[in-house]
Amino acid sequence: MTFEPAGRSLSDFTVELDVYSGPYEWLLALILEDELEIFEVPLRDLVESYLLARRPDAANGLERDTDFAGSAAALVLLKSRTLTPAIDPDAEGVEDETLSPEELAERLTEYLMIRRAAEHLKDRLASNAGHYASAHHLPPRRGSLHIEPGRISLAARQALSRVLEPPVRHLGPITVTLQELAGIIRTALAGGPISYERLTSNMDRMNRAVAFAAALSLAQEGSLTLAQTEPLGPLTLEPSG
Repeated sequence: MTFEPAGRSLSDFTVELDVYSGPYEWLLALILEDELEIFEVPLRDLVESYLLARRPDAANGLERDTDFAGSAAALVLLKSRTLTPAIDPDAEGVEDETLSPEELAERLTEYLMIRRAAEHLKDRLASNAGHYASAHHLPPRRGSLHIEPGRISLAARQALSRVLEPPVRHLGPITVTLQELAGIIRTALAGGPISYERLTSNMDRMNRAVAFAAALSLAQEGSLTLAQTEPLGPLTLEPSG
């Protein structure tokens, strides 16, 4: 079977298929040279590609349509003949007969079923990429976890009971109020800037925290400015104005 180029009216027609991408004439050449299996070429997609690229107003539009129809018909005939099993002319009792339309339709239907099944298996394989089935079953191993009912009951009561107040016995008593510490800070700032460490050097942890809160309150009021040259560095209290 041959395909006539007919003036190369389809020389600029290119196709985009899963098995081939390029000029249509090269696709025909690959099929004729048996470098591309005819079964791998979806003829329906090929026709749809031509219809999308068809230019009815072209000067050689009729010639292009005729050439494509002829070559596409030849591909259909080639594919149908490939579906027909080869007949050995030397075999006895075998007549050289062509298939009837009903037999050919049955073979085409069988081919479509096999092809669709292959496409389904291909999609399943792609969706399961990276996963490999194994026929080995791991027997369950006996665990070594030891459960004590008393501890589980205690943990449940603690989880469902009222949240206990955090212990504060490690904190000393507050000996001065926030207002008193604010007055101490104002008095210290009368002599100029003073560092927070120097201001609270004789205080315990609780009173230092209250002194810091008092300094923040005065800074919010605009009575002083908090200065710090670097993160986590020394903190200096400076009078405003």
